[in-house]
Amino acid sequence: MTAAKHRQPRTADQARPLLERFAELDGQRARIEAERNDAIAKANTAADEQLVPIVDEMDDIAAKVRPWWFKAAAELLPAKRKTMELFGCIIGSRTGKTVLAIDGDDESLIAALGKTRWGKVFAPAKPKLDKTALLKATDGPRAEDLKQLGVTAKPGEESFVLARAEQAGTVGS
Repeated sequence: MTAAKHRQPRTADQARPLLERFAELDGQRARIEAERNDAIAKANTAADEQLVPIVDEMDDIAAKVRPWWFKAAAELLPAKRKTMELFGCIIGSRTGKTVLAIDGDDESLIAALGKTRWGKVFAPAKPKLDKTALLKATDGPRAEDLKQLGVTAKPGEESFVLARAEQAGTVGS
């Protein structure tokens, strides 16, 4: 659908029909968007009603399979793998991202770092920690000094993975 071509008005009288048309179009646009949003909300509600029991059952199955998996994983997993495809599912574990662990609050650490010659780089004049640099430094020459200040790298936590394996040409793949 192409937009209608309108002429540029030169007077208020010439602008009037254009402005009235604009207001009319805006009302139509708002009505159509409201109808669309209502249809989307109804579709979401209908889908949610169907999905709740499915998701609940999937959660129950995952809760039952998880303890078994951590016992059976060593014998089932291929070498150096943490996940695998098994009976149409991807099952295994993932290790989360390593994050900075600080004993105490940021302000105390900023004060402690500010008292050292080497720590000022991690605690600039504006009291805000450079946590990315600190995390990298926990594996560097200042690791022991940072550890004494209560700063260490906390390895990512391993979490259980269970998902349907993708199958080409099927719904949901």
